Amino acid sequence: MIFGMDFAGEVESVGAGTVSFKHGDRVFGMCPSRSNGAQAEYVSVPERAVAAMPAGARYDEVVVCEGAFYANAVLKRIDLKVGQRIMIYGATGAIGTAMVQLAKSSGAVVTAVVATRHLALLKSLGADHVIDYTSGDFTRIGETFDFVVDAVGKISFFRCRKLLKPDGIFAATDLGPWAQNVILAMWSSITRNNRVVIPVPGRINGFVSFLKSRMEAGEFRAIIDRKYPLAAIADAYRYVETGQKVGIVVINVATIEQSAQVS
Repeated sequence: MIFGMDFAGEVESVGAGTVSFKHGDRVFGMCPSRSNGAQAEYVSVPERAVAAMPAGARYDEVVVCEGAFYANAVLKRIDLKVGQRIMIYGATGAIGTAMVQLAKSSGAVVTAVVATRHLALLKSLGADHVIDYTSGDFTRIGETFDFVVDAVGKISFFRCRKLLKPDGIFAATDLGPWAQNVILAMWSSITRNNRVVIPVPGRINGFVSFLKSRMEAGEFRAIIDRKYPLAAIADAYRYVETGQKVGIVVINVATIEQSAQVS
């Protein structure tokens, strides 16, 4: 199996039924979850998973679909609306940085919880409030939210319960400590109180085009931590596994002369 969901590059060839793209088009997109393969020189994907790159964008600036896809699934599941208050814990990863931007694009009031060194970054992404979790207990700020989202799987519903309004929802993108989020989500579903949810992403259809529109509106941008050549992909994985990356890590599959990159 070849890993990798996000890709960006030039169209080499198209199938007989393709109507939106032609040879040489600059495109980006995301491989379907059961047919990954973006970390290679070529990848074959359905037309629905591809969009033309925004004018003037670099290839490395658009390999951002996967994190945004999961972030968007969370926001759709909780039905985030204009003016609602959302706290995002772990707002520096691929999912977290995407969620902050998409939540702001939806008109929500966003609070991001990050380490000291990332405060300026989150403010630049549009977060209305940024809390440094290293300087104190972020759960004791005396505020309540419509939604609290754990974007890294490191906190629990019980710890964050005091942050939620009476009908507030705790959402997670991971299993959480000791897989408790799964158990709590199942119980919430059985009791129909919807206090804890783990959103499951749907189909890709239309998502890449949606993300492109957000980029063109100036409401979404890539946060690139590091770039590696394909020959050093093992080093890239080792770095990602440290859990310290911010945003995305890009793999340069083709040479600069070929001007194609995937991640």
